[in-house]
Amino acid sequence: MRLGFEAFMAISWRVVGFVLVASFGLSSVGCSDFLNGKKAEPEVIEFSDTRFACLQVIPQHLEKFSVGEAKESEIRQGFDCMTDALNYFNKKTFGSLENAYTVEEMRRFFGKYFLKKNNVTPEFAAELMKIKRALLGGSTSHITKDEIVRLVEILGLLRDESIELSPHVKLLLNQNQSDKTEWEQISAAVDQLRRSLQRLLEKTQIAKSDYSFEDAKKALSGFAEFIRGEEPFAPYQKYSQWVPMVESVKVVLMGRRAHFAGLYQWSESLDTLLDLYELALKYHYVIGDFEFTNAAKVRQTSQFLTQGLGLLLNSHQMKASGRIPVEDIDNLINQILPSATDMIQPKSLIKTYKAVLMKILDPARVADSRSLLGLEKKHIMSIQRELNIFRLHQSFIDNIPMAELGGGVTQKQLIEYYNKFNKSYVIEKGLTDDAFEQKALENAWADIGDLIKNPTMVNFNGDGRLIISATGNQTKQSWAALTKFNLMRVLSRMLMLGYADNVGGRLSQSQMSEKGLVSWYEDFQELGLDLKAFDPRSANSGSRSFLEANFFTFSGNGNDGMDQKETFEFVTTLFSAGLGTSNAVSDHMKLAQCAIEEKDVFGFNYYKEDCFREQLRKHIGVYFANMPGMVNYVRGLNAAQWKQFFDYVLAASVTPTQRPGLIETANVRTMVTILHYIETIMVIYDTDNNQGLSVDEVYASAPRFMSFFKKVNPGTYEFLIKEGFAHLVFYGEIPGAGGIAGFQFKKMWGIDDAQRMEIARLFGTLKDQLNKVEN
Repeated sequence: MRLGFEAFMAISWRVVGFVLVASFGLSSVGCSDFLNGKKAEPEVIEFSDTRFACLQVIPQHLEKFSVGEAKESEIRQGFDCMTDALNYFNKKTFGSLENAYTVEEMRRFFGKYFLKKNNVTPEFAAELMKIKRALLGGSTSHITKDEIVRLVEILGLLRDESIELSPHVKLLLNQNQSDKTEWEQISAAVDQLRRSLQRLLEKTQIAKSDYSFEDAKKALSGFAEFIRGEEPFAPYQKYSQWVPMVESVKVVLMGRRAHFAGLYQWSESLDTLLDLYELALKYHYVIGDFEFTNAAKVRQTSQFLTQGLGLLLNSHQMKASGRIPVEDIDNLINQILPSATDMIQPKSLIKTYKAVLMKILDPARVADSRSLLGLEKKHIMSIQRELNIFRLHQSFIDNIPMAELGGGVTQKQLIEYYNKFNKSYVIEKGLTDDAFEQKALENAWADIGDLIKNPTMVNFNGDGRLIISATGNQTKQSWAALTKFNLMRVLSRMLMLGYADNVGGRLSQSQMSEKGLVSWYEDFQELGLDLKAFDPRSANSGSRSFLEANFFTFSGNGNDGMDQKETFEFVTTLFSAGLGTSNAVSDHMKLAQCAIEEKDVFGFNYYKEDCFREQLRKHIGVYFANMPGMVNYVRGLNAAQWKQFFDYVLAASVTPTQRPGLIETANVRTMVTILHYIETIMVIYDTDNNQGLSVDEVYASAPRFMSFFKKVNPGTYEFLIKEGFAHLVFYGEIPGAGGIAGFQFKKMWGIDDAQRMEIARLFGTLKDQLNKVEN
């Protein structure tokens, strides 16, 4: 038997239309041999009879039903009209065949007597007969009197189900314009659709038919033409655009040559498609804005992802072959992505998802594309584990009594709640009953504890920006801040799983090498370029980012690896500063009329340097409220000092194609990130909180940079590197032997503390030295 199920969802919405059209056509067939051109004397149906006059408005009622505007009385009246017409017709008329009527007989009378504006083409008539056979069995060339009797029975079912569905049609067909569509409304609508279609499946011959998706596409086209007549009908034009996407999704879930035997498999597969439809509606109406503003919204998103994973695991293709082939996934991306966004090229996303499957979601991490056959159960289970870890962490956050605590918790309070949280109950009762998975979740919970108990724990302010302050660990953390903490932890954990070493147990015992981060940039480069997150002039920023994570994160130590804390803080800074704050700065510069028409390599406006510099200082407290020390320092500078400070930061952010007098997107991102790095160094090493770094405090920071300068000057003694680094901070240059000796003499007389100005100058020198290493 050919696959007919993939068309069931498509034809179900057109069953009503078929019955209407068939009723219309049948009720207009003559009651004699007139259809064969023979002279007839028997009774003739009076087409002006009121029982037939009601058929004239059926296309209008059908249009209203299709957009969710039909009233119950209109639906009931229309179906009752058709029922009366069919029963009357079946008793009083006959066609050219014995106890049957050909499709052409119905079509001719259909157009002659009733459908002046909404005519049925020969092609659409043929498609209607295919639907007839799917519903009632029999032939596609004619319909029998017995089939009409069964059609009347189905008509009664359709009337009842149409009435039940009518309150939900607007939502189900994406015609609901309300901003308040609730999660429960969608579930109720799909549940009703499920009941209606399952009843229809039980009462018809669809499970035994050979109706195909290609047949359904042709019927959709003809049905749309029939409904609109001579007038455009926008909803059906939109529905027709969905057809290629629906077909691609069907192939992913069902396979290219799936076969269903019996009503049970059809019913099961119908549930699969309805589950998918429900997910699509929930994404469209509820979670597609990605605004996770409350615990309910986050829980709904978790439910959405859990349902999606279950859908994939239980799909026909996964059960039948154990995988969803990469070619089917590729085809789905090629079909859907161009309609969803013009920012991302399909080839970029295809490369990225394959890297994710091979490196992040494959426990064996073979990382060989030749062995990647498709999305397999192990990949889905890996995603499920990460989702469960997120849910465990979020359950902990959601159960903190924020209202009782004044809207937030200090780090000390958070640690107390962490220690009291009943993780075992949540894991065993709410997440998994598998002993191995439970152990993995317990390991992840311990890793979460390491991040929470970190003396320089990551925290976010009300704008979602990373707080860098000497009193940051005393700042209360809100539900939103802790939820963002959880999201950033997910991203950093995925980075570690795919590109760090020894990730089989606790991530706190793993490290990612420079080679690992370079590999991540290679795998995600095309996607990053499409999203305009990566600079197209930089071949690979992995090495530079590795050094930044080692030098300038709270937990950075300058060694040869990035541990869990360094990776988490690096990812957080990347999103909060490099993308979040920099985008806010850029948007404000446009409002301040600093932008010019000319576009940079990212396709964004250049900014006038003088205007940018002035606005940056003027609104420093708005952009960098998360760094109060930096704000106070900048506000204390005079005009000349501010220009010098700005010039130092800009010098460290220049690009290979820098335009004099202009600021581009890459400058903004780098400058914002550097300001965060400067403040991080100050917060960590300004132990006496006097807003400056003494010689001893600079010495304390030197170990972070020791391995780097050993690469720059191999064979140099650590003492000389340490003294040379201190000289570099205070005087802005790497000294020779005489310079180091002079520096020792100056220390005897006392050296003023290094300010943020000197640290800003340091970044330009570090950039020059980094270029030496890379070259």
